[in-house]
Amino acid sequence: MAQSAQGRLLFAARDLFPAVGGASLSMVPLLRAFSRAGYDVTSVNALPPGALPHTVADEPFSARVVRDFAAEVAGIMDRWRPDLVITQGWSSTQVLAEAFARNLRTCLFAVDLIGYAPQECFEGQDIDFAANLGALRGVDLVVANSAYMKRRLRELSGIRAEVVAPIITEDDYLTAGLPRTASRRFVTLASGLAHKGVDIFLRQAPRLGRPCLICGPLEPGREARVAACANTRHVGYVSDMRPVYAHTACLVVASLFEETFGRVIVEANMNGIPVAALDQGACRETLGRGGVLFSTPGALPEAVHVALGVSPDVCRDNARRFASASQIEKALRLVADVLHRP
Repeated sequence: MAQSAQGRLLFAARDLFPAVGGASLSMVPLLRAFSRAGYDVTSVNALPPGALPHTVADEPFSARVVRDFAAEVAGIMDRWRPDLVITQGWSSTQVLAEAFARNLRTCLFAVDLIGYAPQECFEGQDIDFAANLGALRGVDLVVANSAYMKRRLRELSGIRAEVVAPIITEDDYLTAGLPRTASRRFVTLASGLAHKGVDIFLRQAPRLGRPCLICGPLEPGREARVAACANTRHVGYVSDMRPVYAHTACLVVASLFEETFGRVIVEANMNGIPVAALDQGACRETLGRGGVLFSTPGALPEAVHVALGVSPDVCRDNARRFASASQIEKALRLVADVLHRP
């Protein structure tokens, strides 16, 4: 493989294509930016259930989705000797161990605290917190997705992270280009997963005084509860959130774990939509003046009522704090700095 002017970057993480979670949705535009900046970028990702190995087309960087993720990562490190290994998510400790063994420089995007600190809603999962924290301490560059995350990582491991907010490609979420036929009537929950607060939402939906939407998958036992809730519809997984936002008057974030950013807050605020957010983790930091925090499940209806009075301009001003161009510029600078260390 040829030497690039800027350097060789290997992104190795289980999830990227298809990009469905916040971490992968943020990483794809970042890898594009690295490629445009002159880096030789290769991405290796694990095969989702039911899919076939393939090379991803229509990207400015090389991307492969493979069956044996661990073997492919080790092999490309040996053959290519990347200048920097970038990783994130559940596979990060495994990837870092391979990089450490080869004395390669490393960058970790720390996207949540689930692997580093116990979370009540994830009790019973087999997570080796000590191993994950140990790997974290050996990384050359740790990038946290919020100031809250930076502070918690320092409390947990003593490391000092840099902060780059998630990359949110504005055009993928702005409803401005859609036909002007939608009316914003709905109170919307962007994820139907239990740890994202669907049970809180279902309990409080009859008191919200508006029709309600739930996006994303539902875990077993919730379908009947949705059907029994006269003002609530479940629309399932939505690959393009713009039509949902075009119908949304207020977004609800009710996560039961330590949210370390809460990107849907920014997506909604971009469209002038206020947010009612449970005061967990970084939600206070991300929400700013773009909505209302609530501290107990029973306070959700009042929070929605007050949030509906927040002006669209205030919401958009809050979203501008996290504009993707400035976050990409900072990420490029941080990677250049770590590559130029002696």
